Amino acid sequence: MGDSSSAAGLDPRIYNKLYLNGQYVDAQSTETYSLKNPKDNTVVADKIPIAGPADVEAAVKYAEEAFHGPWSQFTAIQRTECMLKLASLLDEELIPILTLDSLTSGIPVSLAPVRERNYIRNCVLYYAGWTDKQKGDYFPPDDGFVKLVRHEPLGVCAAINPFNAPVACFFLKAAPALATGNVLIVKPSEKTPLGSLAVAALFEKAGFPPGVIQVITGPGSTGALLAEHMKIRKVSFTGSVATGKKIQTAAAMSNLKRVTLELGGKSPAVIFDDANLDNALTWTINAILTRSGQLCVAASRVYVQRSIADRFIEEYKTRMKAAAQDMGDPQDPTVKLGPMVDQAQLERVKQMVDRGRAEAELVVGGNQYGETGCFMEPTVFLNPRDDAEIYRNEIFGPVSIIKTFETEEEVLKLANDTEFGLMSGVFTKDITRALRVSAALESGVVGVNCVSLQNMQAPFGGKKQSGVGREFGEYALRLFTEPKTVLINMAA
Repeated sequence: MGDSSSAAGLDPRIYNKLYLNGQYVDAQSTETYSLKNPKDNTVVADKIPIAGPADVEAAVKYAEEAFHGPWSQFTAIQRTECMLKLASLLDEELIPILTLDSLTSGIPVSLAPVRERNYIRNCVLYYAGWTDKQKGDYFPPDDGFVKLVRHEPLGVCAAINPFNAPVACFFLKAAPALATGNVLIVKPSEKTPLGSLAVAALFEKAGFPPGVIQVITGPGSTGALLAEHMKIRKVSFTGSVATGKKIQTAAAMSNLKRVTLELGGKSPAVIFDDANLDNALTWTINAILTRSGQLCVAASRVYVQRSIADRFIEEYKTRMKAAAQDMGDPQDPTVKLGPMVDQAQLERVKQMVDRGRAEAELVVGGNQYGETGCFMEPTVFLNPRDDAEIYRNEIFGPVSIIKTFETEEEVLKLANDTEFGLMSGVFTKDITRALRVSAALESGVVGVNCVSLQNMQAPFGGKKQSGVGREFGEYALRLFTEPKTVLINMAA
């Protein structure tokens, strides 16, 4: 073990088990793998289990027993009480868990006290208030039948989560699932399972029955077992487009289970010449550097109107160069910018950047940062070829592309010329133009004088190949319930 084993307070070596039916248990599968800290590639934990068919069957069995058993007897207020207790537990226990998770995710612990903690806690509190507000419908018996519509939970659901926000995604999916009376099996990314395993035990402490929340570990092969399982009624997946397509296919070929997909992005930020430049710079820089660019909503395409392009680009370059000074040990609370999640991700980004040198003008960065670990320099390309890989495809690193434009019509064509449609932003002081452009941008979320922002009250998801369905707000609840119509014959 390297020094990273003891940095968190929670020992990562104890989380080499599955969390099933309220207990940490050994996997029936004998396949395992190791986890490394991307700051220096030292081993954090080994013998992390790769859950196989028998492990998935056990998880589904316990989930069904919980769904049809004690959990089905909980009233809405009891579910709220459990969620409020969970939020209280998070006040004390979440920071050590997020610190543990940082050991393999490389997410700086400096984000934990405010951004991560508040986001997760607020998610739980928000959905705690929804348990008794899923109202149905009544239609009058003008044809001799009373029509009632009620919203019922789907049953056993699965969450397949990404490496870049593992604990936050856990709660983003678990909170609406539990608020509506479902049970959930969580498979975190094989790269970042520790925080999800650690947080699972808090649910039983909060009063949720065993089996309501379970965590299994493993790579895509484990996720495939969930996607094709005949007794799982929904899969909520966050990750790449390629994997999302496989999950949707497996869901359709098995039992036509519900699927929510939050997939990749190549988000445009459009800067008009009347924008507040300092505000636009702050948002667009933060939107490509947060989590070292490993963010589906990262503003990786920046379009700036030609009349202000020189000023904007010079300052953008200056700030991106300066950001490299913020890189360092993600377990240091003063560090703002951490590494790529692992060596494989670093190599992927480096290779795309290297190919990009022939496709666009490289003006900032472009290299690995330092001699150890998985750090990538903040990188900026200018005016790429229209068919450039770095311009068309999601890079998932601290790499942005800037392109200039003349007219509103031109930039809308450029921004919308993509199969992605998750997030976008428009920067202008003209409210009429802001409303017009936000309506024309083909994305599930549009920021006006902001970008790469999500809000718990409003739906989040993508158009085109960026996703299917919505998360956040009331919209997430709808996708964890099934409407049932009850017809009452008044003449009987």
